[in-house]
Amino acid sequence: MSMSKAKKARQKLAQQGRMAPDALRGSWQGVNPSLKRTPTLQEKQAKLNKKHRRNHANYSDGSFCIYKMKKSRCTAI
Repeated sequence: MSMSKAKKARQKLAQQGRMAPDALRGSWQGVNPSLKRTPTLQEKQAKLNKKHRRNHANYSDGSFCIYKMKKSRCTAI
């Protein structure tokens, strides 16, 4: 079988004593991708509640507020 261009380039770098590209790639730094899991329903709800905690439109305690504007200075005589 023939070698790919990338493999040839890696071998050439190794023969010249240069740094191999695979050594320059980032590591997972302790994260194991096989152990990743989906969040539970409680975790999703807690995240959503924390995200929208300042949005008062989500609260429904039955109360309401009425703002009364001052009337203009027109007087009827």
